Amino acid sequence: MKPHFAALAAPRRIPHLVVVSPHLDDAVLGCGSLLASFGGSVVCTVFAGEPAVARRTPWDEASGFRDSHEAMRARPREDECALACCGAKPLRLKFVDAQYGAEEPPETIAAALAEVFERVGQHGRFLPVFPLGLWHRDHECVGAACRLLLRTRRIAECIAYEDAIFRAIPGALDEGLARIEAALLCASPWHPHALDASPGRQLAALKRRAVGAYPSQLRAFGHYPPDVARAERYWRLAPRS
Repeated sequence: MKPHFAALAAPRRIPHLVVVSPHLDDAVLGCGSLLASFGGSVVCTVFAGEPAVARRTPWDEASGFRDSHEAMRARPREDECALACCGAKPLRLKFVDAQYGAEEPPETIAAALAEVFERVGQHGRFLPVFPLGLWHRDHECVGAACRLLLRTRRIAECIAYEDAIFRAIPGALDEGLARIEAALLCASPWHPHALDASPGRQLAALKRRAVGAYPSQLRAFGHYPPDVARAERYWRLAPRS
């Protein structure tokens, strides 16, 4: 099957990125500096749908919302402000967050993302960027969808960012890399040249401003998560030769 984008051997010539974000903050938390380095990129949030029936969850209550309807109407506005800080554009799928009792198989997520890549690919070359898919059920689902797209050659390669906060959980990163190995995929560290060309302090300030645009999520965390301030790390994923 023909991949939806051409393999890009030289990262410095990538015109833009399509970053897959499980929730309405994960892309900025995990790769905000990368987004700020590639202006005009697209962030595709998978679990951005509003449940049909309002639900109350501990996370939404900690974020300051009465129920899921209030949360999922406010959070996209926060996300728009955050992505604007990084010069990125939002694209949202309508799958529902697992905290609201929903569950989608990775095959369904993969098919929806393949359609997104098909549409975006009609306008030029891009590089898909996924989370590794660590610890959290929604993140693991998106990671599994990524592996499926690679195994079935719907995409030729991609870059994976380490899921902020979850990568700090003991064993989570090792488990994520083990799943990639079990899927007969190759994972190798990847460093974007664009980050070398941008002043580190400037990128850190942009990312901090973008993260600050999610006041409800910071309220639930209770502080600025220390792991978010750590260096972003990336992996190039591709099928084995």
